Amino acid sequence: MTRASARAPVAIEIEDSAQQGASAEFLADLYAGLGSHRNDFRNLNLHRLIASLVRGRSVLDIGCGSATLLTIMRRRGRTVFGLEPNASLVRAANERDPELHVFEGTGESVNTLGRRFETITIIDVLEHIEDDRSQLARIHAALAPGGQLIVLVPAFQALYGKRDLRNGHYRRYSRKELVSKMIDAGFEIDSSRYWNALGFVPYWVSERLLRRELNGDIRTDEAKSWPKRLIIRALHAWYRKVENNLSMGFGLSLIVNATRRDSH
Repeated sequence: MTRASARAPVAIEIEDSAQQGASAEFLADLYAGLGSHRNDFRNLNLHRLIASLVRGRSVLDIGCGSATLLTIMRRRGRTVFGLEPNASLVRAANERDPELHVFEGTGESVNTLGRRFETITIIDVLEHIEDDRSQLARIHAALAPGGQLIVLVPAFQALYGKRDLRNGHYRRYSRKELVSKMIDAGFEIDSSRYWNALGFVPYWVSERLLRRELNGDIRTDEAKSWPKRLIIRALHAWYRKVENNLSMGFGLSLIVNATRRDSH
């Protein structure tokens, strides 16, 4: 167990199979609730940002969920593949668009797909994996020479709270920790930045001061009152124009963009 995972709360005491099963069920319900992503200002704008960073043509997204990121990248001319442990999400993605090439599996399956990729993305997934160093090594092996890895994880271990526990997170990351682990796995860091500064203070107040999970109902696809629709429109604009173009030095998430070091 890593030093970071040893600092995490009681989540690490739950048996892996039970924890991962509960986490997968929660995430499946979350994706179903988000529906078309019309109101999901967080994920839609994040995926647009990640897609804008991608190099090369062949892309694999590990833990692709409902395949929103894959859809965006395919529309931009990429050949896209996905790994997703939830069978219902896999079926739904492939039925919606067979060109997405989504397969059932976890990050441990990355080397069983029979090919190497020019870019691999792993978004909101690495924190679910206890042995994250081994996962980074598997990704390194699955990339073509000079291939790109884009990682997004929750930031700042001090924010670890009920939502992290419910999601099955082993840890939140500091920039130093994630960059160090990626370098050790054979990557050269191209850039790193925090994202979602707007959500930092509300999350800290809710999770650390009030000790209760932050409510994210506004992001679901259910019908909204006109005040909520105005708020959602403003939040979409904020994330598109500000968060995706300016790093404020802190945020709920950390994005690291790296290149496979072929001498590793």
